[in-house]
Amino acid sequence: MAEYRDRFAELTSLGLGLAAVSVDAPDRSRALADQLRLPFPLLCDPARDVVRAFGVLNEKEKGGIAYPSTFVLDRGRAVRFRSLDRTASRVDLNGLFDFLRGGLDAPAPPTPKRVGFFPHLADFGRVTRNAIRFGVRSPKR
Repeated sequence: MAEYRDRFAELTSLGLGLAAVSVDAPDRSRALADQLRLPFPLLCDPARDVVRAFGVLNEKEKGGIAYPSTFVLDRGRAVRFRSLDRTASRVDLNGLFDFLRGGLDAPAPPTPKRVGFFPHLADFGRVTRNAIRFGVRSPKR
């Protein structure tokens, strides 16, 4: 979400909007949005209805969380692009923005390549920067 936050102005300059969906309760979602300083809404889906309908519910993880994913919907709410991501392999934002700039009839960005157990060094750097910048939280027990 931090990458989308950092490019939010570019997204809105294209006349587009952005929203994220979390399965957390509103107070936890609000805390995360504040911590990450998200300029877009973080919608709450604690019943997991939306993530289930979009096919991104990971029931094996922490009682059911959403897989990282990106969906582009048109004004009629039809899905024009989707990327079902994983922690170590996500849609390339440059390719996604090229797709958005070209209109919804442009070629879609490539599907993220699946990688092995170890994430790329760039991903490790991004995660480390975000941890330093925004801190690390551990689950409350």
